[in-house]
Amino acid sequence: MKRYIENIRNVHLFSTLRDEELEVISRIMQVKEFQKGQVIFQEGETGNALYVVLQGLVKVSLFDEEGKEYILDFIGKDGFFGELSLIDELPRSAYVTAIEDSQFLVIKRQDFMRLLQENPTITISILKTLSKRLRAADERIKGLAFLNVEARILKYLIDVGRKAGVRIKDYIVIEKGPSQIEIASSCGCSRETVSRMIKSLMEKGIIHMRKKQYTLLRPDYTSF
Repeated sequence: MKRYIENIRNVHLFSTLRDEELEVISRIMQVKEFQKGQVIFQEGETGNALYVVLQGLVKVSLFDEEGKEYILDFIGKDGFFGELSLIDELPRSAYVTAIEDSQFLVIKRQDFMRLLQENPTITISILKTLSKRLRAADERIKGLAFLNVEARILKYLIDVGRKAGVRIKDYIVIEKGPSQIEIASSCGCSRETVSRMIKSLMEKGIIHMRKKQYTLLRPDYTSF
């Protein structure tokens, strides 16, 4: 696994570790690949590993009793997931699905807990990420409570663009954007409403869409 040391070094979670510590991680980790559409784990499963995204993109989601999906987050390269079950020893709290062909660095629970004990900087990095996710959840709740549908959809696309898009001059381009069904499930509305609101945003010159590619023409838009 030594050939993956440089990949590990580039992961923010491990960026402060020394070479010998990175080598330890390279010995205890596994590298797993999942194809687009594969479920990595499901809500309710026993959590026994941390996943770090080396390549690709996943979505974190929940389903109600009728099978309707609600997307909580997208996690791309350098991000990680699966830590909650390792820390509190409770079952997985959501579904995680690959939405691109993806490659992960996987660390088992026992090895992960030892890493936390021996490397406080990793613990601090995880706490910072958890804090960011809590703040993002607060923003989503605030958006559902106070923003109109068009503003929720635009804010959602801007958030996706900042995570998975590419900035080109003053624009952000999302090459493989979320489907209208995915947008609807994240913004608490119907697919038909998403279609109307996207058309409205295009007419206002705020976004451009071609097939599944979104261009955010005003990515710093804040007038929600």
